[in-house]
Amino acid sequence: MGDQEVVSFKVYVSCIQAVDEFYVYKAMEEGTIKQIQKLLNRRDKGDNCSVRGDDCMKGTDHEEDVMTVVPGDIVVAQFGQDKLMYRARVVNKFVELDFGLIDVDMAEVVFIDYGNTATVPVSSIRPLSPSLLALAPLAIKCSMSDCMALGEDTTTEFSKLVSGHCLVMEVMGRKKEVLEVDLVREIGDTMGYASVRDVLVLSGKAVFYSSPTLTIPNVEERKYKKLPVLTAGSEHTVMLSHLHKLSHEKLPQLSVQLLSDQHNLALQLPSLMDQMGAVYGVKRSEELWGLGRCWPGMVCAVRDSRDKMWYRGEVVTTIRGRMVLVKYVDFGNAEQVPAHRMRRLFTDFLEMPALAMRVCLGARVEEDDTMVMLKEGISLVDLNMKIVEEGSDKILPTVDLDVEGVSVCDWLRKMAT
Repeated sequence: MGDQEVVSFKVYVSCIQAVDEFYVYKAMEEGTIKQIQKLLNRRDKGDNCSVRGDDCMKGTDHEEDVMTVVPGDIVVAQFGQDKLMYRARVVNKFVELDFGLIDVDMAEVVFIDYGNTATVPVSSIRPLSPSLLALAPLAIKCSMSDCMALGEDTTTEFSKLVSGHCLVMEVMGRKKEVLEVDLVREIGDTMGYASVRDVLVLSGKAVFYSSPTLTIPNVEERKYKKLPVLTAGSEHTVMLSHLHKLSHEKLPQLSVQLLSDQHNLALQLPSLMDQMGAVYGVKRSEELWGLGRCWPGMVCAVRDSRDKMWYRGEVVTTIRGRMVLVKYVDFGNAEQVPAHRMRRLFTDFLEMPALAMRVCLGARVEEDDTMVMLKEGISLVDLNMKIVEEGSDKILPTVDLDVEGVSVCDWLRKMAT
């Protein structure tokens, strides 16, 4: 192929052997293929094809001499199912006996614009004209990237998903002359575009070679740095980053960012996120730094679907297939994220500690409406946080917040009465 800089383009699947061996041709070449077939199969008054200035095939059915072919020759051969002529490459030549026990020279050919193969008599092969001989083969050999079939019906399901559809082919890599790809097609009226590879996995017809469910030794156990432990009685200026869902069995929990630390880390976060956007916003980002597998505790970069910005994250768990629960470590919230929105986190982005500090308030809340009122009262303002009880690895610190001289814990207790 002469256009390796193209990462994705529209294609039609022309021949399927398996999910790891199939052929496509570019949608933009559809007109070229039709013109080739028109030239190879036109007939004028008993001749094998129309000449119109340049013979498409140099031989006719009236010729007595059989064409001499060797493996590698580009020729014209007939496909038995539709009896039409196609451009083909000779793969092998052999002799077999016909019904009269007479030796017949046969050739195995591959049709270079479609990828399928056939066995034909050498006597039926014709030479190709120079103009069509100069045209490069249009069939592209492909394999689904990071996809392993689970049974014989996988190929059937794959064929149902791709046959007859104009697909977007995303090139993920190359092994010799085979492109490793994913195919994307529109499915239904509401689902929009979907990865054929992901559909096969989610339907149980295939698995990822680098499946997140596999137990693979982790040779790169990377973690975010931690903020210093805050001692009981100390006071700090903070800003609310996330109010967690209320649980009536526990004290209300929230995540905050420290504003009074000596390094002003929270003020450096916008600059860090701008750097991440510049790195992960480039073309071929998923091909370069996409994640083949995930595991709980894995650090990552994640793109938010709402503001389209890149954040630092940590995998909580794999939900199913390529859906992953990820915690935004600088804000404290977590959400389900498809793996294609996640990237490998560069070491430079690990230098800053995870900024979200999860704490619990020292007063119980019984009503969800109270939490809504609390969020409205403490969002987007500087808060004074006092550490009531020091936390540990397994226990959250208990705190009180002061908003313009008013204790949040005292306010919650009054609301409960």
